[in-house]
Amino acid sequence: MSSTTTTPRRSRVRLGVFGILWILVLLNFVDRSALSISLPFISDDFKLSPAVNGWVLGSFFWTYLLFQIPGGWLLDRIGARKVVLFAAGLWGLFQVLGGIATGGIMLVISRLGMGMSEAPVYPAGSKLNSKWLASRERARGATFIDAASPFGSAVGGLIVTGLIGLSGSWRWSFIITGAITVAVAGLYYLYVRDDPEQHPKVNEAELDHIHGDDVVARETETGPLPGVADYARSSSFWSMWLGLLGWATVWWGIISWSPSYLSTALHFSLAGLGWGTFFIYGMGVLGQVVAGWSTDRLRARTTNYNGAMKLVLAVSGVGTVVSILALPLTHSGYAALVALALAVFFNQFGGVYWAIPSWLSPKPQVGRVGSVMNVASSLGGAIAPVVMGYAIAASGGGYTGAFVFLAVAGIVYLGGSMFIDFNRPLAVRRAA
Repeated sequence: MSSTTTTPRRSRVRLGVFGILWILVLLNFVDRSALSISLPFISDDFKLSPAVNGWVLGSFFWTYLLFQIPGGWLLDRIGARKVVLFAAGLWGLFQVLGGIATGGIMLVISRLGMGMSEAPVYPAGSKLNSKWLASRERARGATFIDAASPFGSAVGGLIVTGLIGLSGSWRWSFIITGAITVAVAGLYYLYVRDDPEQHPKVNEAELDHIHGDDVVARETETGPLPGVADYARSSSFWSMWLGLLGWATVWWGIISWSPSYLSTALHFSLAGLGWGTFFIYGMGVLGQVVAGWSTDRLRARTTNYNGAMKLVLAVSGVGTVVSILALPLTHSGYAALVALALAVFFNQFGGVYWAIPSWLSPKPQVGRVGSVMNVASSLGGAIAPVVMGYAIAASGGGYTGAFVFLAVAGIVYLGGSMFIDFNRPLAVRRAA
């Protein structure tokens, strides 16, 4: 009589954790897109000028910026599970408040509240990435979560235009999407745990897979953790920050103003607006998938992570700038749609930035590093709609100046990305 020993099959709880987080980030962008899609209708109701519209679009990002570092601190102190539950529930309620706004001031208040409560979400993705994924999976994990951004914007365009068409009012799109967000926040809390060791359905095989290949960040975890001064002296840290600022300025500029561009400058119908934004942001999803897959493949084939990452980011930056500069030269609505879609496709390669904190910083600091990095993203989001709004107003409704501004931001993204050293930690503790 013989006996055989079988290796237990690896559980896949981490896929569920990232699946639920993906849905929340998707709803995050469905909620945000409700304003940009509804803006032409809101402007008619509240009699808002293009410059004021820019301030309304940008208001979200001022509190989003201010609460990044407190949000990252909370993530490192109490974990992503509790922080995201509270944040998502609160932003859903502020979204509902936007749906019952009686004027521009109340609408801005709802956007400020959403910015405050959504601030920890992306740093939470980096935190969970560092805890739940093996190093060789983190580019795909980061771009998978970040792909919910353009996909949420794409689906949001169809959902919001559909709700406006069915109800005859932009208000129901805010109320319904906000209520769904609150419900999904509860589902997230029931399933997710801060550490895989805490989840009852994770087995030893999955734990071994997750912890088996940490590389660069371990260099900073064998001694004292780097401090604020160590990060402040790091050229890689500031290059990362500047690169993300340029990337985010392009992304938030496109996401904030492209619906109005399609509607007012290119005269798309309501249905055309929904499908046009779906196509543009859908190309962003494809860009995220391509970037995540190619990055993990390149990193698996070489130990020169610096060369691999800069190749991916160089393609992203150059493709973004060229596509944006093509926009002022196009005179066809469909050609402009293709140029915008290509700009989003190449821009969304930058989703790999969200793997950087999990690769190049120690795990106890991933939340804070991710939140400081996201300050750059929120600053870009605060600047882009306002600058573009004034540029559009100054030209009497033309978009050429706004697109040139985005191209300059794309160059900043490209330049910053080329000066990050992906072979070393972002910072190390220096001796006194």
